[in-house]
Amino acid sequence: MPSTTTTNIRTTKNTSGFVFVLKLHDGCYVIGQATNPTKRIACINSGLNRAIPRSLQVNQIVAIREKNDNRSLPSVVKYFCKRYGDEKVIAV
Repeated sequence: MPSTTTTNIRTTKNTSGFVFVLKLHDGCYVIGQATNPTKRIACINSGLNRAIPRSLQVNQIVAIREKNDNRSLPSVVKYFCKRYGDEKVIAV
């Protein structure tokens, strides 16, 4: 009887996530993180987020980048607050 070997390939889900930056119609920047940023951005644009209660407010997706040692939600929020001012940044 021939021997059969099975190789198990284990896939690991990348749960490190992404940091995204959106620009609203009023000029404010929305910064958030998610493992599925497209779905999260769609929810924000639908008006389901308490911080942005009106729908269709996203004017531009500025960036979607993978989180790493140098890029995290607090570091991106700090950068945008320093550059544009605290009143122009919403962290979700």
